[in-house]
Amino acid sequence: MKINGYSDSLRPTPISTQAIQRPAQEVTQSPASKPVKSDSVQISDEARRLNADQRDALNPERVAELRQKVLAGAYNSLDVVDQVARRILTRGDL
Repeated sequence: MKINGYSDSLRPTPISTQAIQRPAQEVTQSPASKPVKSDSVQISDEARRLNADQRDALNPERVAELRQKVLAGAYNSLDVVDQVARRILTRGDL
């Protein structure tokens, strides 16, 4: 069916695979090739210390303690909501 030059075919006309096949090319490197440069990363001692501090802060025992407080409703108060909102505004995490 055609309406004002519009075809109801949703699929494009298939292209012959022979048209897109290309002959394989042999890849060779000349002996005068430059060596490949590699990237490197250096982590400062301060970054290592910060990582260790954060790893210690959220150990499984602390996570379990926080989970129990959440389940017990310890954070369901307007005072806690107010403190969290103030910290978000202070840090600019919006």
